[in-house]
Amino acid sequence: MMARISEIFESIQGEGILLGVLQLFIRFCGCNLNCYYCDTIKDSDLCKDEVNRKFLKNPIEIDYVQKVIDSSKVHSVSFTGGEPMLQAEFIKSLRKTKPFYLETNMTLPDKAKELKFVDFVAGDLKVREARIKNYDDIIERTFKSFKILRNTKKRLTFCKIILPSEFENKEIINSALQIKDYVCCFVLQPVFGVELDNIFKLQKEILEFADVRLIPQVHKLIGVK
Repeated sequence: MMARISEIFESIQGEGILLGVLQLFIRFCGCNLNCYYCDTIKDSDLCKDEVNRKFLKNPIEIDYVQKVIDSSKVHSVSFTGGEPMLQAEFIKSLRKTKPFYLETNMTLPDKAKELKFVDFVAGDLKVREARIKNYDDIIERTFKSFKILRNTKKRLTFCKIILPSEFENKEIINSALQIKDYVCCFVLQPVFGVELDNIFKLQKEILEFADVRLIPQVHKLIGVK
């Protein structure tokens, strides 16, 4: 089994409620969305393996990825992208010798069913202002994915809401109410450089019914990947 991977590297988790833990990042190529603020590589002929200091030709064999996971001394393995749920079969075929952390846009409920064994889920709730096509369909699929990968005693799931400078509070609140029982908390993450006044207001509104934190992209603030 093989997958297209743009990067393999170790760093701190810079987003969400596991902020600061040391992780091995497996960054997959490809995504089913095209958010305007996305800064990740869509595809690459080469995979940059910073752990072993070499470049590999894509796609990458699963045995190679397994060896990197097994040898890494980290808190957990972050599957990110792109959209890692597109590689659900690949992830499912790996041996979980470290806790698995899934960073996902939560828009592929059929794939979510294959990944219920992961230990952590950082799931996105996309806002309409991300300029995604077929937004109403996307948000319904998001609700389904959160229900499938809901927070449990064995799996920690939180919702990350990436916020541009302008957004509709009421629509976000209505969406958050749909999934509040499926997550341990909400994380409001401003697009890098955005003013925070409107986000503080949204935080107060969500606090009426759920735990919510405002957490920027800390890895960018301290200058690490």
